[in-house]
Amino acid sequence: MIDEPMTVVNAADRDARSRRRTWVTGGALLLLTALVGFVARFDLAQFHYWNDVFWAVGVLVLVIGFGRAGSITGRRPLATIVTVLQLVFASPLAAGYLSSLVPSDPGNPYAEEDAWIAVMFPYFAVVLVLTVAAVILIGIANALPRHWSWAPALVLAASAASSAALSLFSAGDGTLGIVTRMLYEVPGVGIALLGALAIVLGLRAKWTR
Repeated sequence: MIDEPMTVVNAADRDARSRRRTWVTGGALLLLTALVGFVARFDLAQFHYWNDVFWAVGVLVLVIGFGRAGSITGRRPLATIVTVLQLVFASPLAAGYLSSLVPSDPGNPYAEEDAWIAVMFPYFAVVLVLTVAAVILIGIANALPRHWSWAPALVLAASAASSAALSLFSAGDGTLGIVTRMLYEVPGVGIALLGALAIVLGLRAKWTR
């Protein structure tokens, strides 16, 4: 009987350490993702590769977790598999491989465009479905404190809204130019906020439901 409370305490401490290590590490990687996205432009555009690396590793850390308690999907099979598949399908390697399958036909200027649509349109549709499914499943998993599990879904919605708004405007001067630049930065700001949130939750890892 004396050992039972100690076992419970040890399990709680282990879960707290798992959350702290996972969320702080994953959050730091997401912050690096946003940082690279902000600075890897123009003369530094060659460093944009690291944006994809930090993002993929950061999401994998948060999804797999350093221990089950740290996983933002709770390691639920469906949520975990869908999120990992989204990372694989949305990776530059997958997109580059599929684009390499598009044949070129100098004799028919429309053939390459038609082939690109036939190959890449379904690809982008799959990526979109997996992305939406991943954030919904993370929210349903409810593995984070309070309602923070829905934070990725909110960031995705904000990014989609900004992209839709950008399609309606063209870059210009004055107020319109400022609004356009602000909309362009929404996805990066969203990733930075997710990283900061993960770090804060990690530092408060003694949370209990």
